[in-house]
Amino acid sequence: MTKSTGPIRRKFILVSAPTQMALARGVEIEQGYIIRERGQELRVRREGGRYFLSARDRTGKSVTGQEIRITKGQFEKLWPFTLGQRIKRLRHIMKLGRLKMKIDEFTGEHAPLRLAEIFLPDAAASKAFKKSDFLGEEVTRREEYQTAEMAIHGPPEPSGMCQLGILPYTFIDRKLHLLLITSSSGNRWIFPKGRQEPDMTPHEVAVMEAVEEAGVLGTLRQDLRTRCQMSDGRYLQLYAMKISKLLKSWPEANVRRRRLFPLSDALEMIGDPGLAKAVRRLAVAINK
Repeated sequence: MTKSTGPIRRKFILVSAPTQMALARGVEIEQGYIIRERGQELRVRREGGRYFLSARDRTGKSVTGQEIRITKGQFEKLWPFTLGQRIKRLRHIMKLGRLKMKIDEFTGEHAPLRLAEIFLPDAAASKAFKKSDFLGEEVTRREEYQTAEMAIHGPPEPSGMCQLGILPYTFIDRKLHLLLITSSSGNRWIFPKGRQEPDMTPHEVAVMEAVEEAGVLGTLRQDLRTRCQMSDGRYLQLYAMKISKLLKSWPEANVRRRRLFPLSDALEMIGDPGLAKAVRRLAVAINK
């Protein structure tokens, strides 16, 4: 599953409570994000009666971070700055054979989601691991199940309901322009998008769709993304890609047209209100 030689964590949806869960005392955790952009985040967390302030940086080759204890009073002063970017859960820690297992029961808007995380010593143990009956779909590589993603965007959608798309962009005369393509019917302007593929990460799927549908190559930043619900009920996770090259020929060149539009014109071409709102959010982040 992974080439890592160090400890590995694997995350699953919990479909039923294991017997040992009744004996594991739960700790209430509430966490909120003050800042989360461009691979950097600042968050506060209450874990039972303890309070923490954490900073994390994912912009380099490895994740770095720092966490300090703070007082209840300091936490309460910082908590209002996390409005709209919070998540609450009840955490149980227990053994699964010789392995450590962590179960989070989410409350509030994220209920009734329950996730189990298994801690494995190395890749060999991960390959040999056989999941128990109470473990459902594995979501280790699905970004929408990351704590920060859920805090900001809400609970993940059921498997199969979420599409993955690319917002290709460039600057012309210092003004943001977006690349749109026509739908397969040719009567709408849309962004390249597709469904999750087995053994591919979401951003890998998005890059693949950009090449196949729009013939565009570029730099994708995984932290520069947003998620929205479209008018047909489906969800779209949209990644921003800075265009580096437009291919002269591409797999769907015969069935789609592509065109660069100034941001204001692109928003007029997008007929879906939810998608237009998501594009505005990404445009603000791109222009920073």
